[in-house]
Amino acid sequence: MNLLAYAQQYRQDLLQRIVPFWVEFGLDAGNGGYFCVLSAKGVVITTDKWVEWHALQSWAFAKLYQFEPRPDYLEFACQGADFLLLHAADAKENWWKIVDSTGRGVLEAVDSCPEVTSVAAWSLLYELTQEEAYADAAKKTLVKAFRRREKRLQKRAEDVLSGRHLKNLGELSAMAKALIAAKNVLGEKAFKEKGEALLHELTKHFWEPRANILLENVFSEGGYSDCMRGRQIHAGRVFEAFNAFYDLTKELNKRQVRRQLAQHVAYLAETTWDEAYGGYFFWLDVKSLPTVEPEASYKYAWVQLEACTALLRAYQVLQDRTLLKHWLRVNDYIGQHFPDHSLEGEWVGVLSRHGEPLVNMKATPDKSAYYPIKNLLESATFLASIGDS
Repeated sequence: MNLLAYAQQYRQDLLQRIVPFWVEFGLDAGNGGYFCVLSAKGVVITTDKWVEWHALQSWAFAKLYQFEPRPDYLEFACQGADFLLLHAADAKENWWKIVDSTGRGVLEAVDSCPEVTSVAAWSLLYELTQEEAYADAAKKTLVKAFRRREKRLQKRAEDVLSGRHLKNLGELSAMAKALIAAKNVLGEKAFKEKGEALLHELTKHFWEPRANILLENVFSEGGYSDCMRGRQIHAGRVFEAFNAFYDLTKELNKRQVRRQLAQHVAYLAETTWDEAYGGYFFWLDVKSLPTVEPEASYKYAWVQLEACTALLRAYQVLQDRTLLKHWLRVNDYIGQHFPDHSLEGEWVGVLSRHGEPLVNMKATPDKSAYYPIKNLLESATFLASIGDS
């Protein structure tokens, strides 16, 4: 297995198939920021703008600039980051989930994801440009995001008559990614304190000791909820969590937690793969009960991409070559099903269980360049290091 050749192929696919689409069609030159909903041909479907989407897209192109220092990549990243500085929150620092084309609020944020993904983008751009505005915004926003989330979760836990409130593993992963990105602007003491808190929440709130698995949705105070959402085993969110907490566990010297997560990745690589049609299921029921939502069996590109990176990282932790076989299996599935061979390029975002494209769109509120850029670059780096060893 020539891992160096795969690393080169990842970089080539990224620069030749995926990135050109976004550079050509993604920028809103008139109002700033990006277009978030584009057809297969790059036609703008709506000019509304999703805040978290902007932050992820900005971070992705900043990361791409680190790998390939082209000025247009940095300009692309800054356009999104600057739009966020101006329009992501209102005058009282309440964050938006969606704004219109000019930045006026449309829908308020309901979780911390818009804030903390913006922190990650600003922190990386500060590292690249040394613009103090990015550092100041990242530090201030991250501290307030932690405080606001803590108050929100505490209020929900105490207000037992207001409904069932579940928190999500994806939000926790986003906070871990932001914390790692903001390490240099936050300070060592604050970084360690917040990192320890996130690891505690991961291992004590989201980890289900009876089944020895990570749950996707748990009560605000932690713990299993025996409902359909609470029973979801979401392989993609676990792969994403391992990728997010990998660097944090290294920074805080939590080798046992990292190994535990790697072992869980290995377990899910076996149990959530669709043996009949290939690809990782979107989610399964922890009790193996039938799923009522059809999307549970869909195959999302981002899930398969996060799996690639997680499997390579888990291999580095466990040194189990079975993980490389799992990686090769999902790598082959991705190559066969997701690349769009049309003139515009880019990728398909979601398939049916049987492998047929379901949404013929290149950009949606749930699909941007973030997951391909992030995971293809990170996987290429791991493949190159494994191949050289």
